[in-house]
Amino acid sequence: MINTERIKSTLSTISGLSAEEIENYDVLVKNSAAVVENALIDTSFEDDDRIIYLAATRAYYNLMLTGVNADDVSEFAAGDVKISLRSQPAESALKLYREAAEAAGSMVYDSGFVFRGV
Repeated sequence: MINTERIKSTLSTISGLSAEEIENYDVLVKNSAAVVENALIDTSFEDDDRIIYLAATRAYYNLMLTGVNADDVSEFAAGDVKISLRSQPAESALKLYREAAEAAGSMVYDSGFVFRGV
């Protein structure tokens, strides 16, 4: 079983949320751990840092989809001060998740389409 405490610690680092705040999203962490665990080629990979990071980035992406830390402001100007966001949090989180999936690719089954015959 993938260590959810390690996932929470990594998620805290990625998100900037405190350990106490991360506890509010235990369901996301457990779900991400289960999804990644089900995709493992071999259970011996459960403690690999790349697998922990993959589960944490999946949880982070799901967290960003919920709207936590979301700011709907795309541009704001007041006199000489102008504020704009470079990218949406969910887009950045998805990029992290994809990079983590690529790094752990040899340890998880590919969920892509495979045509095996008629």
